[in-house]
Amino acid sequence: MQIKIYAFCAIFCLSGYSQTLWSWVVKDFQVLMRTHGEVSFAPYVQGEFEKFEVNPGYRSNFHAYVDFFEWKGFISNWLIANTTIIENNPETGLTLDKIKYTLTPGYRIEFKEHLISGLLLHECIHTISKPEKEGAVWWNSFQIGFGSNGAYPRFLLDTYRRGSKQRFPDFDYSFNVGAFLYGDQSKWIQQNHDYRYEYFHKMRLHLGKIKSWGFYSDYDHHTWRNSREQFQNKMSIDFNILLNGIENLASVFYKYTFYDTFSKDNQDGLGAMGFKIVF
Repeated sequence: MQIKIYAFCAIFCLSGYSQTLWSWVVKDFQVLMRTHGEVSFAPYVQGEFEKFEVNPGYRSNFHAYVDFFEWKGFISNWLIANTTIIENNPETGLTLDKIKYTLTPGYRIEFKEHLISGLLLHECIHTISKPEKEGAVWWNSFQIGFGSNGAYPRFLLDTYRRGSKQRFPDFDYSFNVGAFLYGDQSKWIQQNHDYRYEYFHKMRLHLGKIKSWGFYSDYDHHTWRNSREQFQNKMSIDFNILLNGIENLASVFYKYTFYDTFSKDNQDGLGAMGFKIVF
């Protein structure tokens, strides 16, 4: 009889514990299904084009974060990105040169004024303008970053369209580090590169806001280190004029890459004037 009582008490306690655990698991779980990011198109208007392997013409960029759910402050998302590089050849006209795509799951934790993010990154660069003897360049890597909210597209909307920024000028920033996967089975985790680590950061200066117009400038710096401890760097600066839309932001921008030794996509000395939508 005592054994039955003890068994009943144990089952009752475990049942109560299971209900408490289940309540804790499902509490604060939210399905989000929202998308935010940027899409841009820019022709190159400045630079010594004859020093490049192909004549630079246009560049189209698209990147979007799809937020799936939030749980206990963790936001699960997926990054989908694409860059198309178009050659402007006087003899043959416009020719697709390269396409770079990004597919990666990730997460972030948002605080009042800052966020922490992490990604399991997969990127691939296909050269279309000529045959790829050894195939495309691609890699997998882990990235982690930290920054103030206004450095990211989702909160850029708050800054200029919803007027959350209280004073101008003001700064925002983001810092990120990444480690490339490599090893004996490299054909499953990388191809045609020997990068090991990367570091990149953004410094954003919010210049001001006048009615429906906003103005800001970015400085971007990206560094790659390979297996021989050699470094490649890319540094650029841009200036943006924003116009508030009903839901999103439209921007006219000028971007100048004043130093670039990145072997996979060099833009050294090129200036581009373009159009961008922040959503």
